[in-house]
Amino acid sequence: MSKKSINKKSSIDYFEQMFQAGRPVIKEVKHKTHKSRQELKEQEVEDSLSEIYQDESGRNIDVQKISVRPRRRWLKIILFLIYSAIVVVVVYLSYRYYISYQAKDDLFTVTIETDKNLVAGREFTYVISYHNKGRVALEDVEIKIDWPNSFIFKEADPATTSPNLWHIGHIPGESSGQIIVKGILINKIGENNQVHLTTNFRPANLSSTFVVNTTYNSILTDSVLAVGIAAPDTLAIGRDNEVIISYQGQEDNIIDNLQLLMNNVEWAEVKLLDGDQEIQPENNFRWSLPTSSSELKNLKLLIKPNEQGGSLETLSFRLETNVGEQTYLVDSRDFDCHLVNSRLNLLLKINGSNADSSIFAGKPLNYRIDYMNQGDTTLKDVKIIASLEGAWLDWSSLKDSQGGQISGQSIVWSKKEIPSLALLKPGASGSIIFSINVKDWANGDKSDPGEIRSYAYYQLGDNTVEKPTDEEKSNTIVNQLNSDLSLAESVVYFNEDNIAVGSGPLPMVAGETTYLKVYWRINNSFHDLRDIEVVGELPDYVSWGGKNQSSIGEVSYDEETRQVRWHIDRLPANNHEATGEFSIGITPRSDQKNQIIVILSGSTVTAIDNVTQARLEFTAQAKTSRLEDDTIVQTDGLVQ
Repeated sequence: MSKKSINKKSSIDYFEQMFQAGRPVIKEVKHKTHKSRQELKEQEVEDSLSEIYQDESGRNIDVQKISVRPRRRWLKIILFLIYSAIVVVVVYLSYRYYISYQAKDDLFTVTIETDKNLVAGREFTYVISYHNKGRVALEDVEIKIDWPNSFIFKEADPATTSPNLWHIGHIPGESSGQIIVKGILINKIGENNQVHLTTNFRPANLSSTFVVNTTYNSILTDSVLAVGIAAPDTLAIGRDNEVIISYQGQEDNIIDNLQLLMNNVEWAEVKLLDGDQEIQPENNFRWSLPTSSSELKNLKLLIKPNEQGGSLETLSFRLETNVGEQTYLVDSRDFDCHLVNSRLNLLLKINGSNADSSIFAGKPLNYRIDYMNQGDTTLKDVKIIASLEGAWLDWSSLKDSQGGQISGQSIVWSKKEIPSLALLKPGASGSIIFSINVKDWANGDKSDPGEIRSYAYYQLGDNTVEKPTDEEKSNTIVNQLNSDLSLAESVVYFNEDNIAVGSGPLPMVAGETTYLKVYWRINNSFHDLRDIEVVGELPDYVSWGGKNQSSIGEVSYDEETRQVRWHIDRLPANNHEATGEFSIGITPRSDQKNQIIVILSGSTVTAIDNVTQARLEFTAQAKTSRLEDDTIVQTDGLVQ
């Protein structure tokens, strides 16, 4: 019997014996089975822990040497910084969008323009233009205008209930509009008149409101009321000293109820005269002046200082007018005057004025020296000297009926020429009158500034006064030469190159039109000029032919006034000449047959001299059908 079958039998026998023994055998098996399962679970737990506490190579880790690492807070800080940076970037981009939207000058623009050559007291127009250049519509558009105090509002288009506020409301994209305001400025010539515009608007795709600020400055170059105030630089104590106030209105002058205001001069007696009639003040140093007209009005303000006056005093004058309840400045002047207490009082006038003024080349200067002994003692052997300093004086033209002696640039009168100067008693007075011409442009030196300084002084006996004191001198007058503005006007059929620039019959025929060319040439070389304008008026039988052009500025025609105008803002002295031209048509009437007719009555050029501030004017000679300036055409000018 094999070993395998023996073992099998032994096993069977064993189980039979156990089965015969009953339940104890089963319990033993169950106990062994339960014990095996428990051991299996413990082994699984042990294996799991081994995996946790083993390194990558399978070796157990010594848990006593394990270090606990801190939590990584820097990671939270980095995340916070990243979040903050995102917020900052978003805010910044939003702000940049807002600013870039606001800063686009071409998104919404507001401009203001006005007439050239604004004249105080004459109506003119402000044109406010607004333009939405973007594609986005604008809402809640409002334009507020702060006018200068010198502005008088007349009317506006579109009309408004308030003279300085316009509610535009909606402006579609890529559209524009205008506000036209008419009014008047009354202010001193040369003063700045500032307009400030504030425009609020909101783009339709945004909730934010934007603001556009616009400023415009305008300066008055002329006035419908010409004003002049002249005062001496010295005032003699105890004697009447003259301040001349003059004014003259143009045809369209609206400035009336003129008032003169003067600073409080308690150190002097003051009196205002209209001829021989005194104008009574309304209160201290305030007078209502006679109504202005087209005729020049000269008023004389007499100032008689007392002995308590200081050595240097200031005279301040203001001319004002009232429109409604508002007061407007017309002109103002300040003069610094030395008070002198002279034994022999001297007063110098040139061309009737004792103040500085501008003069013209080739014209006479008419001098007058008034003298008076206002002391208590008799003056003996008095000499009166007139000092005339200036390279533009033509001494060869001197006219002096009292025969003063010329010494350098001075004229001396003594008792030989004026016997009464031998003994001048208290209260005695007299006058010296003479004239001298200013050199013309052909004989003057243009490199010289053209200033002439004049004053008179006195000396007693044989004492020679090299430098007179204020007590020995008269007032000083400074005359400044005006620029050499002139206008050459020619009307021709053929130009200087013998090319026909006209057409039609010559001689002129009644009922038929002859076309001619008009050339204007402005000459100027001494001072810079501003606000230059040439005006020529066409008769009713002369028509505008166009073809206008100019080297500077603009030539235009006004059909309503029939005036041709050429305006130039500025003409430097180194730009010696400017040229302009245009065409005209002449159609003589039937009643003008066998007559020489006037084509242009003589155009006029005006300008402001930048140095003297004087208004210059030059009128050309009249032009007729004889065509005096055409060297080719030979005609007697009679209309056929």
